Amino acid sequence: MKNTVIEKSLQEYKSIEKYAHISFDDVMNKISQEIAELLEANQSWNKDETYKEASDVVINLLSISSELEINPLSEVKKDQDINSLIINFWKWNSKVQALRNRYSRENIWLEEVENITKNLVSEVLAFTNPELSLEKIVKEAVKKFDSRKDLYKPKIDLNDFISSYENFPKEWINFKDISPLIANNEALDYAIFEMANSCIWADVIVWLDARWFIFWPLIAKQLNKPFVMIRKAGKLPGKTKEISYWLEYWNDKIQIQENAILKWQKVSLVDDLLATWGTIKAAIDLVELSWWIVNNLSFIISLDEENLKNLDSRKLLNSYKINSLLNFN
Repeated sequence: MKNTVIEKSLQEYKSIEKYAHISFDDVMNKISQEIAELLEANQSWNKDETYKEASDVVINLLSISSELEINPLSEVKKDQDINSLIINFWKWNSKVQALRNRYSRENIWLEEVENITKNLVSEVLAFTNPELSLEKIVKEAVKKFDSRKDLYKPKIDLNDFISSYENFPKEWINFKDISPLIANNEALDYAIFEMANSCIWADVIVWLDARWFIFWPLIAKQLNKPFVMIRKAGKLPGKTKEISYWLEYWNDKIQIQENAILKWQKVSLVDDLLATWGTIKAAIDLVELSWWIVNNLSFIISLDEENLKNLDSRKLLNSYKINSLLNFN
């Protein structure tokens, strides 16, 4: 059963979840809590609270289904049955966790999870307001969540986690150090969510050989997407493709493994710092040389002084979509 209205509203809801930094595990935990509150409200004959909690469970079941890329919509709306709801919820939770290879050695298929999710959605819908359609339930959830999304967003200023060092690594350079950021779990989580959100439409996360390699796989993991390395010449085994480029005073080469990315896949290139753009331009050229598409460029810091912005190397990249968490003029 397809419903484009529900799908469009659900996309809005998912975008707010990303904004609020709500993870898959957060949603799973919310469903458990809301079902417990639904049962409590139902046993207390609190009709309005039952309707509310049931609607919350439905929207979060749809959210999980969207993440798993399954269709849980069903035309069947069952009669209220507390025992059946409890049993089907625990079956559903077990199957989803098994699909994610957590707490189980079962081999679970998406079709199996889709069927049990449809069954659970039908069970929960029986406890929602009978005057509300599923479309209305989703639209109201979007409206409610949107009105309070700022309350969910962590109150973090990443500027507080960037250190500046004058004349490092050489004279006239004001070095921006992100070491304090990656040393703070909350700040790191915040940065990862923000950068992952900017890369959400890419197929692959890619970056060059650098000290922040430890940082970029976290973005790929957050999005459940592959992470591919571009390294200096001679660092990668097997067949590689390479490109030469000029830095300030010398020529260098970077390489990528030949079959690391499929033809026409969309690539997000990520880095900690946007400055002269010499190396990032070489990475873009290497990606495009291999018939891959640069979806966007994502940085923690962008140095936007006029002398840097006017460099020819930066002007060459005006056609690309750029996302930066912090900008320094």
